[in-house]
Amino acid sequence: MNTAVHLVKEKISADANDTIVIIGTGPVGIKALTTLLERSPQQNIVIYGDEPWEPYNRVRLSSFLAGEIGWSDITESQKIPQRENLVQHHHCKVVEINRQQAYVVDELGRIQHYSKLILALGSHPHIPSIEGIELQRVYTFRNMSDTQHLLARRVKSRTVAVIGGGVLGLEVAKAMTRNHTKVIVVDHAQHLMLRQLDEQAATLLNQHISDLGIQLYLGNGIKRIIGKDTVSAIELRNGEVLSCDTVIFSTGIKPNIQLAREAKLSVGRGIRVSDTMQTSDPNIYAVGECAEHRETVYGLVAPGYEQAKVAIADIEKRTTQYTGSITATQLKVVGLPVFSMGRTGEGESKSTFNEYIYQDTQTGVYRKIIRFRNRLVGAIAIGEWGALARIQEGIVKQRYIWPWQIRRFIKTGDLWPLEQGKSVSQWPASAVVCNCTGVTRGQCSQAISSGCNSIESVMQRTSASTVCGSCRPLIQSLLGGVVKADKIPALKSFLLYSVLISLMVTAAVLLPGIAYNASSMTSIQWDLLWRDNLIKQISGYSILFLIVVGLLLSLRKRWPKFALFDFTFWRYLHVLLGVFIGVGLFLHTGFRLGDNLNAWLMLLFLGLMLIGSMFGVFMSLQHKIDGVLAQRIRGYMQWGHVLLFWPLPALLTFHIIKTYYF
Repeated sequence: MNTAVHLVKEKISADANDTIVIIGTGPVGIKALTTLLERSPQQNIVIYGDEPWEPYNRVRLSSFLAGEIGWSDITESQKIPQRENLVQHHHCKVVEINRQQAYVVDELGRIQHYSKLILALGSHPHIPSIEGIELQRVYTFRNMSDTQHLLARRVKSRTVAVIGGGVLGLEVAKAMTRNHTKVIVVDHAQHLMLRQLDEQAATLLNQHISDLGIQLYLGNGIKRIIGKDTVSAIELRNGEVLSCDTVIFSTGIKPNIQLAREAKLSVGRGIRVSDTMQTSDPNIYAVGECAEHRETVYGLVAPGYEQAKVAIADIEKRTTQYTGSITATQLKVVGLPVFSMGRTGEGESKSTFNEYIYQDTQTGVYRKIIRFRNRLVGAIAIGEWGALARIQEGIVKQRYIWPWQIRRFIKTGDLWPLEQGKSVSQWPASAVVCNCTGVTRGQCSQAISSGCNSIESVMQRTSASTVCGSCRPLIQSLLGGVVKADKIPALKSFLLYSVLISLMVTAAVLLPGIAYNASSMTSIQWDLLWRDNLIKQISGYSILFLIVVGLLLSLRKRWPKFALFDFTFWRYLHVLLGVFIGVGLFLHTGFRLGDNLNAWLMLLFLGLMLIGSMFGVFMSLQHKIDGVLAQRIRGYMQWGHVLLFWPLPALLTFHIIKTYYF
């Protein structure tokens, strides 16, 4: 490998005037590289990265820190192809740009000439200048080195203070809650995600974060860090002292502009660029978090991808311009879907736009759309929203919103009919499927038509779903028009238990109940199960106990703090509970239906067991069913289960009272 790299360097050095140099191996730098290779496969390219890691997707670092994904999950989408005309310098910092002679110098003193230079330098964390900032166990969260330090610290830390209530701060706060670590979030703003959410949405998010066990201190910034050599506490501006052993700053970013400033390029907050992403030197381009376009620096990856495409287009003499980006924020790690895009209405005059709100307090869903001159310009959402990708496309294109769509939104929370919002294949070709990379429905459909028959192949061809992965179901929908659920673990045993419950119910309904002994002289008196009061009480209260346990199991889904074991474990426990209740009913009744109140109670139990077993069979087979249809069937079964359960407490109470009274 080293020999091959050496030969390539000689070849490129001999043809240096036609070499494009890229500085930066973050997602935007890699996007510039892959776009260039796709458009000009024979172009000589040299790329530099100063991190001691292979390129990785920093957007998913919080999921990596939380242990939800592995190393391959954040590196696979950033793989750099091996080409003869491509030289890679990793863990190698560029220290100088010589504009007059058009070359760069790396930290080893090597010179590389360029015809065009692309700066994808990224940014670094903003750290406030406060007392105690130099103490040990004070961290930032921006790159893989930070993540490695926090992974090591997470095991030993007992109390973590996260300074900053933005997206990144909340993601790192959630990730650090593992191992029963106490986490505190401090922010000077009055509510979380101040720039993205309105007050109502933030209130719901605040409650959710608090329910996770994370303590919030809002409207009160940090004054100093207390400790001798290592952190022991922080002091807030109001004088309150909070004990902690780890401090993580997530207080914004600063573009990396030092290299550009030393090269005497025009800089402001970032490296100033034109609509073609050119700096004050027409042979040098800047893209991503280091670039300042029309006095705006974007701290998200999606605008950087757009800028990289424009820069490459200009290098290839194709006419295109970058006019700015509509930023979108999706928070995934904290477990509650949070979305914000475009204008959110905060800090704007109410006379300039119209806003409409849908809220369901029972499910915790909150949605707001913002309309300007009858066009969709912004949205906020808390909770699941099936038409979210369509909303994103509507904001980007500033779709016209009709009055009847507004009425539908206020009533149902959706601008479009449910089927229209979910049918990706019927979207316009220009509709954006992957908001992170800007890939459209038309591009995905074209890739599928050309032979891509899996999500992975579509991802590789178009780069869709290679950043955060949230558009994966949309791509799956385009692959044949069906979205199917994943198989549940240990499928066969789960299906077996569900079928066993169905057989119990069938036996109870179709077969005659177990008869009492015809003679008291029989050696085995099996009917003592139903004649002896003590045994009857034991079997009856055992069934009651199992019902209570079943109710407690539902807490695993509805109470975030109840997180012992994963959801699969509780799902199996629930189906086993159905088997035990079936056995208990046999021991208590001999599967005799009885009369009057007893008959109604028995039929109710059998109905609950039957629909529960059918639900189990359905869950075992749902990966073979169309996703939209599966969701509808699952909803019907859940409601059926709930409706059958409602009369059960009253009938059980009457049954117990009747037994003791008579």
